[in-house]
Amino acid sequence: MTEGLSSKSRRRFIKAVTGCTIAVNIIPINQLFAQQIDTRTNTNTGDWSGQPGQARYRIDGLAKVTGQKIYARDFHAKDLPGWPQDEHPVMIVRAFNVDENFVGLDKSILPAGGHPNMVIYGDAVTKKVARPHTKSDEKVELDEIGHYYHEVTRPNSLTWPFIVQRGKAADFYGQPVAMMIFDDRKSFRSAKKQVQFNQDFQQYAGKAKLNKPFPFTPMTNFVRVAGDGDKDVFSYVLNGGDDDTYTKGATKYRAQIKHQMQSGQWQTYQNDCTMRAMDPVFMEPESGLGWYDAATKTLNLVVGTQSPDGDVNTVAEMFNNPDPVVDVKTVNLIACYPGGGFGGRDSSVFTLNLALAAAYAKGKPVRLAYDRFEQFQAGFKRHPCTLTSSLSVDNQGKIQALDVNMQFDGGGRENLSPWVAQLASLCAGGAYVIPRAAIFSKSMYSTNISGGSQRGFGGPQAFFAMETMLDEIATDKGWDPFDLRRRNLITKGDRTVTGGPIDEVLQLDTILNKCEHHALWQNRSQDAEHWAKQGLSYGVGFGLSMQAHGMSNNGVVGHVALSRDGKITVKTNAVDMGNGSATTLAVVTAAALGHNASTIEMGDYSLYPSLQMKTGWDKSWQDSWAEPDWTAAGVASSSACLTAYFQVHSILQASKVLFETAIVPAARKLWQKPNLKADTLLWHEGDLIVKGVNLPPISMEILAGEIYRNAGITGASVHAFNRGSWATADYQVNNDTFRWEVDGLILYQAGQTVPAKITRQNISYPNEASQRYVRTAYAPCGNLIGLTVDKQTGEVVVRNSVSVLNAGKVITEGLVSGQSQGGVAMAIGYALLEDMPPGLEGPAAGDWNLNRYSVALAGDIALKSQELITLPPIDNDTSGKGIAEAVMCSVAPAIANALYAATNIRFRDLPITAEKIRQGLKQGATHG
Repeated sequence: MTEGLSSKSRRRFIKAVTGCTIAVNIIPINQLFAQQIDTRTNTNTGDWSGQPGQARYRIDGLAKVTGQKIYARDFHAKDLPGWPQDEHPVMIVRAFNVDENFVGLDKSILPAGGHPNMVIYGDAVTKKVARPHTKSDEKVELDEIGHYYHEVTRPNSLTWPFIVQRGKAADFYGQPVAMMIFDDRKSFRSAKKQVQFNQDFQQYAGKAKLNKPFPFTPMTNFVRVAGDGDKDVFSYVLNGGDDDTYTKGATKYRAQIKHQMQSGQWQTYQNDCTMRAMDPVFMEPESGLGWYDAATKTLNLVVGTQSPDGDVNTVAEMFNNPDPVVDVKTVNLIACYPGGGFGGRDSSVFTLNLALAAAYAKGKPVRLAYDRFEQFQAGFKRHPCTLTSSLSVDNQGKIQALDVNMQFDGGGRENLSPWVAQLASLCAGGAYVIPRAAIFSKSMYSTNISGGSQRGFGGPQAFFAMETMLDEIATDKGWDPFDLRRRNLITKGDRTVTGGPIDEVLQLDTILNKCEHHALWQNRSQDAEHWAKQGLSYGVGFGLSMQAHGMSNNGVVGHVALSRDGKITVKTNAVDMGNGSATTLAVVTAAALGHNASTIEMGDYSLYPSLQMKTGWDKSWQDSWAEPDWTAAGVASSSACLTAYFQVHSILQASKVLFETAIVPAARKLWQKPNLKADTLLWHEGDLIVKGVNLPPISMEILAGEIYRNAGITGASVHAFNRGSWATADYQVNNDTFRWEVDGLILYQAGQTVPAKITRQNISYPNEASQRYVRTAYAPCGNLIGLTVDKQTGEVVVRNSVSVLNAGKVITEGLVSGQSQGGVAMAIGYALLEDMPPGLEGPAAGDWNLNRYSVALAGDIALKSQELITLPPIDNDTSGKGIAEAVMCSVAPAIANALYAATNIRFRDLPITAEKIRQGLKQGATHG
């Protein structure tokens, strides 16, 4: 691999692939330059650190605003130590035709100086590259809850190969049909100018046998009939069968709920909604470098991804082939800042395409860098959705039953589509107690561009339906919209539509109260009169959401170390996608160690392997946890909603371990107080003191020196698991027993090169039933939107927005504010502006850019009139919440409800464009 990178600093673990072993390493980009006097990639620079627990600005802020090299797009082969200097651009040609068989490329269209030195077709890839593990050819029986029953065999090519084979049809728009590798940028640019928007370059012949739409599995079916305490009838159907004792009776109870809703005992309302696909429009289109070093049989990849662990392992699997393109013994993924992502770079095939190009280039560095046209054509989209929901209420305004059917267009690749649909099913219940729920959700294969996991993970679609329907009911019944919601709020001790218990105080009532009494709501009539004088209609709308954060199984790792001079280093597997994870994790060490971290290393995937833990489900839940090295989940790709609660927890626990096993013993020795209790110590202005005792303060530097002189503990790596609660265990260190909320621990000691694994004892863990709940942590938010409508043009202008957010403990206020502003902007965009048709009318043809895809600009989002109210935590809650898209989810329904207030028309299809408003005003009443 690269010169100047010692084996000691490499991120390495071994991936077993059907008998072969390929070493896979994940290396932060700045480590390549660690031996050089070069700060181009160092984000730990500047005077970012404030008082303990605070940041003056983002830890990566200075590097970004001064243009330092931190994104993959910033680098060329000549920048990287040990790489050959010449660089070969790669162009991917993508299918615009799914109805006919692809034959090849018409190279005669290429200019004289624009021919590639190599063209890679799918048929060559199929023979030379192994197929990564996939379910894509799995034969499954699907029962769509009584609608139909049939068998499906998924087309092999849906997942492999990534490039269409000649003589076969593309499975979806934007699927690669060929890769072209060029000698230099000049020839590349010459060719691209000629063929990028020229459909004649691709040759097709013969009608293709089209793949029929089919559901990606699992499908989700939540059926709940409330009982007393744990006596809920609750069923969760994965693949449609009901032979499992857990799901037995689902069909029966679903039919029962529907019968009750149609019986006339309650009033039932129906809401049919549709939502278009949306692009994440992250700042940096996907880009990367690749080089196969034949001398060491090492494949090097420079990329920005939010799932480096999954990407590097999938690449390794591809090259386990009897007759490979090249013999790969090691894969190095050199990780850069992604430049945005939020799901758009989670399990993206970009890294795999880059790896293929690098392998075929055989010793020549390659560069694959999408422009914005290509990113629109190839990048993951948020799923289009068709949603039908029925809601029954009694005469007292209590919700009695809910029936929901959601269908998500997953496009041509499965990606995370089934899990997006699953979370949408949980969100379909909104923030309310619903005693009877029948919720079905599925994601479907289609020929459209593939769906990803970004911009809400199914929540925005579900919350929109619930919140607009509640306003419609309130209007029809003459009820106050806040009172209707208040009567049905879910609270601590209640259960969600999945049967999951609410174990936290959500403060939903406080959110309602603050929004209801806010001047924006209270003065809406007067404000409407003001805008009417200017010829504009005005309305204010409200929406409430309870977006879940985290995952079904949350496995996180963290490492905290103390240097000899008292400086703190934090390491995490997390990737900062722009949401500020690096800054947050760097300041939370102060809670236990009195100081912010001086250095943070993101994307370190050596941490989990170093803990020597294992997963797998060959035993029962209880017996698995009895094994001292077992955990229910290792680590997963990064998500914007994981930081403030889950990833922070691992750093807090590692800091606590270091405090109790290193700082406290050193302080006892320095003060000569062997019986000093840890809970009497506290930090004051960076020094350690004893509460209520007149002992001289001790600086961190002195404490660290004492630790190193006595071969004390200098670092801790932890693994923690959460599924409703944290796995907690006892650990014996230096004859003392400690109980920490972690299930794996290794300790580093001064003078020792190998860390010590500490065996856990007396573990407690989440109950097995928690697997059924999908999510158990929530970040509630309410939004008020004030807007005007020009009834002549249909133009909507958002005038004011108020967000009331339960973010738990706010760790870094500026980051929460930024996330909130971004959420409001995104939601305004997808609610009013971002119109992306399917098929060739949209970006599939490769000719879409920001000139055709309208995102919200500064003038669209009432930036100067945005207000964020964060609720203080209660019940001594010291935990933050991963807000991610929490603010975003309730903005779109608030906009739709405000539009009704302004126009007396219900708009149910997003985006609500000016054209739709004009049509709605002509037609009147409800408009799709």
